[in-house]
Amino acid sequence: MGNNNVCLAEIPVNRIHHTQPKTKTKWNREDLKSGSCIQTLIDKENNPDFFTLYECGQALPQYRNKLAQSKWSEAVNNNLSMINDSQQTIDSLIVKPEFKELVLLGPPKQLRWLSWLNLLTKTQPNIPYEKYLENPPTDISNIIKDIDRTLVDYALFKHKSCGQEQLKRILWAISNALPSMGYCQGMNFICAVLLIVSGCDEHQVFQAFMQMLINEQHLLCFAFTNEMPLHFYLTKLIHYQIKKKFPKLNLSDISDSFWLSKMILSLFTYVFKMEDCIRCWDYLIVRGMIRGIPELILAYIDLNYSQLSKFQEEDFAFNFKGPETTTIQFNVGELIYLAKSNHSLDRSTISNVAKKMRDKNNPSQLLDLLQHYSNQQIYKKHVSFYIKTIFEFY
Repeated sequence: MGNNNVCLAEIPVNRIHHTQPKTKTKWNREDLKSGSCIQTLIDKENNPDFFTLYECGQALPQYRNKLAQSKWSEAVNNNLSMINDSQQTIDSLIVKPEFKELVLLGPPKQLRWLSWLNLLTKTQPNIPYEKYLENPPTDISNIIKDIDRTLVDYALFKHKSCGQEQLKRILWAISNALPSMGYCQGMNFICAVLLIVSGCDEHQVFQAFMQMLINEQHLLCFAFTNEMPLHFYLTKLIHYQIKKKFPKLNLSDISDSFWLSKMILSLFTYVFKMEDCIRCWDYLIVRGMIRGIPELILAYIDLNYSQLSKFQEEDFAFNFKGPETTTIQFNVGELIYLAKSNHSLDRSTISNVAKKMRDKNNPSQLLDLLQHYSNQQIYKKHVSFYIKTIFEFY
């Protein structure tokens, strides 16, 4: 079973001028300074038709990011405000080489979920959702306990008959589909964000979440198995990159549980405002969790270097307690720009760190897989074999 001893709610709680050359990118930092493209959840909660909007899909919001608006409008032949068939629109866009670039810029809210879903599941076999709802999992009590404390400040999860019930069923199915892993705390936050963005389509959320867990670009299953090897690997990788890129930033006396673990384990849902978190997930879905998580965290350090360099341990505890208490203010568009342009990790870096971490006396399946990350064909073959061997649905 997964490690159920990690409760995110119970974890204790400068920018620098770099001489590194910037990689070329199709858009500039100033293009993204307007921030998130999605309408805030507060606006939706104040709308009397909140649940209707969720059931029927959200209306297209006004863009605050002019470059994203123009690029998406151009991609759909200047009919952005008159999209009648969202799936047909995405089907026509996903085959274009610039599709991932468009998602990085920030999709229209009307097209965000379909963009995510197609990037995650387009080439993957469908996994039977109902099959895994036939019998309750052995850890159903842990699922029910965590549902009552998942994003309870949002209208969608205040009512048991709506979001909470869907959340329970999806986590129930995930636990049954992956019995060697089971349910683990942290899954509830990820599933909740997927429900919000999807407009509460639990069948599609199940498919998307499963691919986040088992697809070779993400492998989140290793974040929830015993000893959480993905968390361990990403922590080492990030510290390695911090020493390389921010040599004057001393974090040796700061416990990772105060900040880094919270960002990794919850995919930023526990420390960022929801609208910023969702924009970060645009990046994670495109780049994959293995590279996307450390790239965003390194960009976050870059963006807030001057402030973080002055922090003591108690400052980390306070500022990463949650978005409502932090004194750190940042622009999510600029964060994504820096992740893409300044902190992109190549495949050889992923492989080399995995090779250095491998210990013959303490074998790790994740590290055995990631050592092949630089060779996409071999890596994908090894992951496919592992998934087929461990899990029953293929």
